[in-house]
Amino acid sequence: MPLSQVPLELLQEILTYALEDGPSPANILCVNRQFLEMGQPLLHARLRFRSIHQLILFSQGNGDLECPPRSLSVTLAGGTADFEVFRHLAAALQRCRRATRTLKRRRSSGDQDRNPTPESVDQVPLNLLSLRLHSHTNNPHLGYIYEALSLANPKTFIWMGPDPEHHFSTAIVPSATYHLIRALSTWTAIENITLTNLSFPSDELGVNTSFSRDAPLLPALPSLRTLYVGQATLLPPSAVAAMLALPEYGAISSVRLVDTYRHSIWGPRIRRRDIELAAQALAGVTEDARARLVERVRQVVSCEKRTERIMGGDNGDAQGVLD
Repeated sequence: MPLSQVPLELLQEILTYALEDGPSPANILCVNRQFLEMGQPLLHARLRFRSIHQLILFSQGNGDLECPPRSLSVTLAGGTADFEVFRHLAAALQRCRRATRTLKRRRSSGDQDRNPTPESVDQVPLNLLSLRLHSHTNNPHLGYIYEALSLANPKTFIWMGPDPEHHFSTAIVPSATYHLIRALSTWTAIENITLTNLSFPSDELGVNTSFSRDAPLLPALPSLRTLYVGQATLLPPSAVAAMLALPEYGAISSVRLVDTYRHSIWGPRIRRRDIELAAQALAGVTEDARARLVERVRQVVSCEKRTERIMGGDNGDAQGVLD
């Protein structure tokens, strides 16, 4: 069947698949004018970057986008190291912000009676912001993490390591986690957060931390519904308890801690009873509030073992929930 006879709905599905999985997605837009007109909105709505070069080219572009981006993902496989990746991401999001402002201004100019003064766009609203890449302890440009991520306002945020799941590695180093948490505090629409392969800038002794003892794991995020933390070290159980004690976390329904450790991976994994004990010991909480907090921990928190190690403090435990 010639392309001219393919139903538009089917052609759109074909283009969506080709743009998402092709190594050079823009190539298919060069087939003909119809592919270009149908494919550009699909490409711009779901921005996917698989190399630093792609990210730089996009950030340096000055053409208009066909529509505001709905999702943005950066996947750098194989531990690609570039100390300025977040500077390039910031530039890419700045282009997205300019495009969103332009498109919003155009819509408003055609509807001035109902919306004479359109809202300014300070952050790019996204359904999804996804990262699969490493950060590095000796990177002098980690401050760009905050600069880049605070330009977005996603509903769902994912930052995972690029290595296979069975390979326990630290993709988000403690200093990167610090800047990440600062950026989270600027998000007003966030509903779901997934973080894996990370080390927190916090521990119970206060040795590696820029946070105070018993500080909440995350800043106040009233819209947050689910939190998934996997393969994490230096995670104090008290930080999880302190987070759930905040009234701003009344909407959260699930906190999953998978292969998480209060110290190193050679010690035991965090169990739900560790969070319960931390809740019972939390300072500045009344007895009634403490009892309610412990019950909330039991309702919301799930601690799990997924990845086996060659050796370690709790290798005898079966995979699954750790009560």
